[in-house]
Amino acid sequence: MTGTADPAAARPALRRAPLTVLLVAQYLSSFGNAVTIVTIPLYVLGKTGSAVETGLAGFANSLPLIFAGAFGGVLIDRVGGRRMSVLSDLLAGLIIGLIPLLDETTGLPTPALLCMLFGRTVVATPATAARLSMIKPLAEAAGVRLENANSWYQAAPRLGLVAGAPLAGLLVAVSGSVTGMYVDAASFLIASALIAFAVPRAPARPAGPSVGFGRQLTEGLALVKTMPVIGAMTAFVFVTNFLDDAFTPLMLPVYTREVLGNGESLGWLLAASGCGAIAGTFLYGPASRRFLSNRRLTLLGCFAVIAALRLLFVAQPGLPVMLALTFLSGLAAGPLNPVLSTVMLERVPEDLRGRVFGLTGAVGMGAAPLGILAAGWAVEYGGLRIAMACFGLAYVVLILLSLRSRALKEMDAPVVPGPDQEKVPSHD
Repeated sequence: MTGTADPAAARPALRRAPLTVLLVAQYLSSFGNAVTIVTIPLYVLGKTGSAVETGLAGFANSLPLIFAGAFGGVLIDRVGGRRMSVLSDLLAGLIIGLIPLLDETTGLPTPALLCMLFGRTVVATPATAARLSMIKPLAEAAGVRLENANSWYQAAPRLGLVAGAPLAGLLVAVSGSVTGMYVDAASFLIASALIAFAVPRAPARPAGPSVGFGRQLTEGLALVKTMPVIGAMTAFVFVTNFLDDAFTPLMLPVYTREVLGNGESLGWLLAASGCGAIAGTFLYGPASRRFLSNRRLTLLGCFAVIAALRLLFVAQPGLPVMLALTFLSGLAAGPLNPVLSTVMLERVPEDLRGRVFGLTGAVGMGAAPLGILAAGWAVEYGGLRIAMACFGLAYVVLILLSLRSRALKEMDAPVVPGPDQEKVPSHD
């Protein structure tokens, strides 16, 4: 006797498939970004033999991060998150794949290479915000808590860097940087295809009045200004990125050279921090049910732990203690992005998510170079110990001020659905 499968039993798996595919695409794209970080400088250095041109390539590859997210956010709201994700990864994959192909056939002058690297980052940057704008409807359709979905999603860049960068280095060592760039291109193209063919189109929204590109950008800015909790979180992220983004590229390298006495320790410290961040990001989902259920206290508490650990760095301990401290710092940082993105997905109207995510991401990116510059001056003129103490104390001051912020208290306020939130969400 043969039985038939129960359709009700198969339905949950079918409803979860689009969310799973979205997460797989995000991990593939994050892996591609990690491979880019490794292969681009090695490729340019091998091609030109010039440290100056390699530095210019890194500059061209990273400069669009400051503004591409804001403008890409408008495009996400105009064409839809699903379509923007597909186009973004597709174009990024084609550009990366064309670089070694053109160089080996027609030749690729350095100015053209810099332009292609610049264009690659311009088209690739909106993909993360585009996929993030799709998380909420797909998580709801899958019956998955938004906190869990955001934890899985936000872990991708951290895991991509920790796992992808060493694998890319091994690939380059075995097969060369050209092979690494083709693998990089393939990861973006596969991510694009997954979203295109496995994430369904959502019902189209009724067409609204035609609004210009500039007007749409200012609408996103207006929402950030008029929604206190979003504005407060954006300001908080700007200050913390200013303080935090100087630590890995500047203070840790100086620490390993001046205190630990060798540059090899830097890799171990970065690995410890990355592993801690991955663990913290994945753990936030289950922990958010009880232990970390208060989002505001989770945000401030995690930064309080980071501040305390950074102040312990002032004692300049040896490598074993520093490994433990950097791991714990990463662990404390893990829940931060899932907390912030969950609040934003709940409160930002669906038709403005692309702009708001793009703008807030651009603000955060803009703080990084300023923080690195300030940290460089502090280390140069005050010394490493004083610089680390000043940055650690700045964390403490920020947390004390934030405890009095009424806007941040809205992170845990009930969400009252408005007319926009009640519409069927579109992630096409």
